[in-house]
Amino acid sequence: MKPLTRRQTIRVRTYTVAAFVVLLGTVFALFRQNLAYRRRISLNYARAFSQLTDSMGNLDTALEKSIYVTTPELIAGLCAEIQSDACTARQAAGVLPYANVELEQTISFAVRAGDYAQALAKSAAEHHGYQPEDLENLKALSKAASSLSDALDELEAQLNEGTLTLEDVETVQLRLSRQENQQDLPGQGSFSSLEANFPELPTLIYDGPFSEHMQSRRSAMLEQEAPVTAAQARRKAAAFLGLDEQLFSGGALVEAQIPCYRFQFGTEGSPDCTVDVTQRGGYVLALTNGRAVEAARLTHKEAIQRAKEWLEAHDITDLTESYSLCRDNALTINFAAVQQGVICYPDLLKVEVALDNGEIIGMESAGFLMNHTQRDALRSEVSHTQAEERVSPELTILSRHLVLIPTQGGHERLCWEFRCQNKEKKHYLVYINAKTGAEEEILILLEDESGSLAL
Repeated sequence: MKPLTRRQTIRVRTYTVAAFVVLLGTVFALFRQNLAYRRRISLNYARAFSQLTDSMGNLDTALEKSIYVTTPELIAGLCAEIQSDACTARQAAGVLPYANVELEQTISFAVRAGDYAQALAKSAAEHHGYQPEDLENLKALSKAASSLSDALDELEAQLNEGTLTLEDVETVQLRLSRQENQQDLPGQGSFSSLEANFPELPTLIYDGPFSEHMQSRRSAMLEQEAPVTAAQARRKAAAFLGLDEQLFSGGALVEAQIPCYRFQFGTEGSPDCTVDVTQRGGYVLALTNGRAVEAARLTHKEAIQRAKEWLEAHDITDLTESYSLCRDNALTINFAAVQQGVICYPDLLKVEVALDNGEIIGMESAGFLMNHTQRDALRSEVSHTQAEERVSPELTILSRHLVLIPTQGGHERLCWEFRCQNKEKKHYLVYINAKTGAEEEILILLEDESGSLAL
């Protein structure tokens, strides 16, 4: 090789220096960009924390005022404030990194306070004010909100003074991973004192999904049934499906609201199937067939008939189909129990039918097993003509039925169900309490070629 000339050497050195300067500039630009990004993230965290503090303070104020109101109208207004403040607090906390771990109790409090306020507004309207236990619950919730608000105010003051910093995702992730591995922690989290000194909450029993009694609910149908072993459950699953017992494997006990044994099995064309059998009584709780469904050949009407025949073959009777939904060439039909001519929506059983060959590829009976029982006389104290008067004049009534509907708190209410339509032919379901004549619920029916859904 020829040696580089002096000019070429100078040119190479110049290009090298220039490339280094460009690289250095790029690195510096990326560093500034990353710094700006982290600053924006930090500001978002600070803004979310400030919003959490403000909304918890507003929640504290609304709860305190709610103790001293007496009219249903003002109770409803304050309950709406409590719901709004609780929702804002929950959303703000959710922005902070790993809030579901670091702020679990705080978020839980906001969820329960908002849910309780919703149920309380309805209860106050029905009873024209508070029940005795409502005031005690509000006092306890107000005390807890006040304690939380004070703690958050103190943390925000430390944040403004610079003695407290909000950790980023990486720092929290590192600390939590070290905690899991039982290594020395690099310091406690920003919210450790808040969660460690969390105020004691009242036991809230009300008509809502987060009520304490909902966590301990037991199956009305299975409570008196005797327990079965895994071997007995396997035999029951095989008999129910008409298959050889040797096809079933597994049998692990699944601890849930309805404890059950879970088995895997396969057949020709359906190699990946699962069936859950209840620990008490040995009833089939769920059936899942993972096979792909080919092009639909059955109509929805034919699939519903196939589901009815399958249920009857298993001695599951006194049901009526309510609504259905088609997805991936499979139709899921909701069946409800019928007692004394009344449709009992809490006793819900779902059957999934493959539209290519009519095979039953899914079943879910949790609602039925949880709620099915023989009710006392289901008699309406409000005639259907009296109930019709409560339906909006903007709606035309198409049909009516006497039904039993579930509440969010797991209770039941006897109602007149009116299927209605408006001037645009859109369908609605209106529920009028058959005991009091009060308007209980209104649902919008979404109907298309895939089926119907009530919202």
